[in-house]
Amino acid sequence: MFFLVKNSGFSVPLSDTQIYKYQGRNSLKIDKKSFIARHAKSLKFAIKDSFSEDLIHQIAKDTGFVKRVRKLPASHFLNTLMFSIYNQAKTSLLDIAADLNQQFSIDISKEALHKRFTPQSVKFLEALIKKQLSQQLVLSKNDALTSSFRCIKIKDSTKFSLPDIYQGDYPGFGNFSKKNGLMNLQYEYDLVSGNWSYIKLTNCRRNDQQDSKETIGLITKGDLYIRDLGYITPTYLKSVIKKEAFFINRMPSGANIYTLNKERLDWSDINAKLNKMGTNAIEMNVLIYKKDMIQCRLVIERVSNDEYVKRLKHAKNRAKSQGVGLSDKHKARCRYNAFITNVDSKILPLKKIRKVYCQRWQIELVFKTWKSFFEINKVKKVKKERMECQILAKLLWILLNWQLFKTCNRYVQRETPERGVSVLKFFKRCLSFSQTLREVVLKKQPLEKWLNNVFLPLIDNTACEAPWGKTTHYQTKKALLDALS
Repeated sequence: MFFLVKNSGFSVPLSDTQIYKYQGRNSLKIDKKSFIARHAKSLKFAIKDSFSEDLIHQIAKDTGFVKRVRKLPASHFLNTLMFSIYNQAKTSLLDIAADLNQQFSIDISKEALHKRFTPQSVKFLEALIKKQLSQQLVLSKNDALTSSFRCIKIKDSTKFSLPDIYQGDYPGFGNFSKKNGLMNLQYEYDLVSGNWSYIKLTNCRRNDQQDSKETIGLITKGDLYIRDLGYITPTYLKSVIKKEAFFINRMPSGANIYTLNKERLDWSDINAKLNKMGTNAIEMNVLIYKKDMIQCRLVIERVSNDEYVKRLKHAKNRAKSQGVGLSDKHKARCRYNAFITNVDSKILPLKKIRKVYCQRWQIELVFKTWKSFFEINKVKKVKKERMECQILAKLLWILLNWQLFKTCNRYVQRETPERGVSVLKFFKRCLSFSQTLREVVLKKQPLEKWLNNVFLPLIDNTACEAPWGKTTHYQTKKALLDALS
């Protein structure tokens, strides 16, 4: 299909996949006919087939949630929790019972519903998440990325307070949520495919380092791992190298750095070296950690004076609060960004390392949507299993919508890789079409009709924008692809 855009008295023909490019800086227009023709079949699998009654019933039987024919089928139980219009703190048993009655003509008391929240119901929802993770949509991958890395996996965690009734199962720590409970949500996704690779609810006593230790078996050959400092240990780094995978991380502040001659790196000499070379960044092969030394590339970048002053002030305030002094070594180190990696410089040169690492910050946007728009951190005192089921069901709802986001994003980027859909804008609009999406899942509305009349009109103008003078993460990713190709 072609469109005509009038500009200064003449018409310009545009292909259907180019139309959004001429709508202005902040807009995004997707041709409905082209999108539906290309993606309706795969979205049918993600929306309808992946939540079929037969599949859900089988998982419910396997986990012990359903042992015989019941008044409340597992599929209806799941659907009601997934598509609840309120957060957990605002949803009562009467609300859930009323929804079951309205949607499925199931008359159930709140006492009977209360009894359905059991350890088996939690296992049922955990198994469903595991199943959904294993059958996410596989869209075409970029050859430039996959030629160097099979996946680029970004991992982080987010925490939120719980009422004090959960302090036993989800204990807080230190000065953070000391009297209340505290939940930790571990999350990892693949930058290449857009798929989630790991999601798990844990208590905060199982910190990032513990998670890193317990998930070493999931490290896969050829994958690039980008993680926060909390996950970085000698055991983790050695495991990545042993499994012929790759890592990019900030340099752990407590780790000693040595030259290949096993001489300790002197941070006070770095500034002189940079000045002598007339540059703000250098790299070198080094050994890190005193015991069981690990060889890797060290990339050092000098920060601006303003940033250095901010870091120094923060370090002094922190040292003062802890009743300790600030060493000259620490002061010198505040002047630099330092990254470690085992990726060859021919694949990722010095100037690309920080830009690749900064892709990690996209996970913070994901967490922001979960808390700001979907309020998964709003929790009230209820039976523990009910609280867990409601949060897990909401994560399933988010994962379903992530499939839609990923599909739209890939459609846009087929023609213009430097543009993409804004995570924040898209998920804000998910709330608007949630109840009609529910009708599609329940097979009460045809998918194509829903895409044409509800979904696609709502996601107009959801382009990712950057402040003037800056770049979006899509533009940064495009630059990375160009470098790899």
